[in-house]
Order: sequence, then C-alpha cells, then structure tokens
Amino acid sequence: MQELIPKPNDRILCVKVGKVRRENLYEMTRKYWVVKLERASQVTHVLAIVDGIVETVYISQEWKYTDDKQHEGRCEFIGKEEPKSEYIGKSVKNFYGHSANPVKYINM
Repeated sequence: MQELIPKPNDRILCVKVGKVRRENLYEMTRKYWVVKLERASQVTHVLAIVDGIVETVYISQEWKYTDDKQHEGRCEFIGKEEPKSEYIGKSVKNFYGHSANPVKYINM
C-alpha cells in the first residue's frame, strides 16, 4: 500500500470513519468532530479514513459549529467530493501511529 504524500500547500484533516455505515460516507465524514473551529477553518482537504486508508476526499468550503443539540460544541463542514483525488487509496497509518484520536491534521 502506498503512503500518502501530501502536497505542500494542501492543509489536510484526516477523520477516521467507521466501517459500519450509519449514513452515507459524506455525512459520516463531515460532522460532529471535536476540533477547534479556527484551526479546522484553515483545512483545504478532508480525508475520510477507513482502516488507515483514504476512502474519499472532500474539499472543505465552510466549517461551523453544529446545530444538533446532542453534539453541542462540535464542528461540521460543508464540502464537495473530489472523486479523482490522488490521495484516494493511500495509507495514512504512519501519520496516526498508535493514536486513538480519530482526527489528524497534516501540513498544519
């Protein structure tokens, strides 16, 4: 498996999503993250990670606090899928190491 090599100007947020799909992959990727809004707002690419591999890439357009009362204080983004991204299928396992945190910033 090839390792992800980020482009220098891409500010990436990787988020681990579950193998069991509760919703569509976009909805699972985009919402209810414990991140600082100011930092997340600088992200250009959000990568959905399943088993350490990039499943899908989204270009984030806006980050905001969620309106969902059950997840108050958490953030979500609005974005567009980038289906031809060269990041899809790449491994990010080396970026995470043994971390249990589902969120990982790259190039930030």
